[in-house]
Amino acid sequence: MGAEEVQAKLRNIAADFSNQVIERQKRQELDPADFVRLKDAGFLLTGVPADQGGLWQGAAVSSRQYADLVREIAHGDPCVALVAAMHPAVTTFFLGVEEVDDAPEAWREQRQWVIDTARDHWWGTVTSEPGSGGDIMKTKSLAEPVDGGYALTGDKHFGSGSGHADYMVTTARTAGSELPELFYLQNKDVPWDGSTGCKLTVPWDGMGMSSTQSHAFRFDRFPATKAASTEVLVRVAPTSAQVSNMMFTGVVLGVADNALAFARSKLDGKIEHMRAFEQLEWVRCQNELWLAEQAFEGALRAIEAGEPDAHLTATRCKVACAELIEAGLARMAKVVGGASYSRAMPLAQWTEDVKALGFLRPPLPLAYDQLMA
Repeated sequence: MGAEEVQAKLRNIAADFSNQVIERQKRQELDPADFVRLKDAGFLLTGVPADQGGLWQGAAVSSRQYADLVREIAHGDPCVALVAAMHPAVTTFFLGVEEVDDAPEAWREQRQWVIDTARDHWWGTVTSEPGSGGDIMKTKSLAEPVDGGYALTGDKHFGSGSGHADYMVTTARTAGSELPELFYLQNKDVPWDGSTGCKLTVPWDGMGMSSTQSHAFRFDRFPATKAASTEVLVRVAPTSAQVSNMMFTGVVLGVADNALAFARSKLDGKIEHMRAFEQLEWVRCQNELWLAEQAFEGALRAIEAGEPDAHLTATRCKVACAELIEAGLARMAKVVGGASYSRAMPLAQWTEDVKALGFLRPPLPLAYDQLMA
């Protein structure tokens, strides 16, 4: 199954989702049935290499395809799209590095295991930590070797898809290690009351992306599996940045698509009668959304061309689009008027949803630090 076929199926699913837009915007939790439909459409193949029947063909090819896929889903439900995007975003940690020097056989075996599970199971991430500013290299979590693996201790938050994802990627330090290392764990079907070492500390209650279940947890000697290679986290960072930044931007561009279509429907036949302020804001809104599209396309071309700094270009794109789209939808709300604030209309919630792009990894302060450096 190719990316075009998967996208066509996702387009039909998104059309069904969009018929429930107001109901979905009121949700505080994910619906497992939505992800069964995405799985049946072939979306999980984003975590499987093309030479094994999947969609992954490296960042130069897959960044655009994956961004298009999640943008399609966002036309129906941005929360579902964002959580779905985590699957390829984190399986890229394993797919993006085929060979390592420090543990070649163990890495090949583990990488293949991840690929095999990615065909039928959802992957997500619970990596961010309070006080880290979104920098996964600043983890304070500790992983202690135990029989059969490691025991993870530390606080984590923004675990999008918690309770939905079968496996969650995270980072922690081990005794004597200079850099954090990559781990994965399974906390979907275990109690979150602390009895198993996993305690739900703050349920997600975000103003935007409200049903993503991006919960916070405290882990106390919770079972975890360490990546077989200690070098992979640093090596895969540029590839991960390219793919994840373009997908996250694709989700929010999908929301902007929805908002622009809604605004045009409300303004149909009225544009020529708008007041000067409204006309000015409407043109500025369209300019900002157009500029966001240009940034998105420019970053994708840099990735496709294999430019050495394409990972930074992708980060720059995400930063620019976060600011442009948020500003554009704020102007749009002023032009549409009172309908922007009605709970019977979707624009207000979409406006909150687009703000999420500024908080997604890397969040704006960290992104600017990376670009300045």
